[in-house]
Amino acid sequence: MTADSSKDARARAIDRLPTSYAVALRLRDAGAADDVIASGLGIEAVSLPALLELAEAKLAAILRQERDLHNGLT
Repeated sequence: MTADSSKDARARAIDRLPTSYAVALRLRDAGAADDVIASGLGIEAVSLPALLELAEAKLAAILRQERDLHNGLT
């Protein structure tokens, strides 16, 4: 898989996430500061690490599922 196709797969997977997770990951990927991300989501900054951890876990699950479907494993 090339770097571009990995980026495309990640972008497609992010599109499948619930909005708050998708927005958080997109803002973080764009280099936004944690306080900006938290403010944009309407949450306390102290809650952001947990939200990002959940978002990454959900993203990883989607990417695994897509990889498995591509490889005919499911």
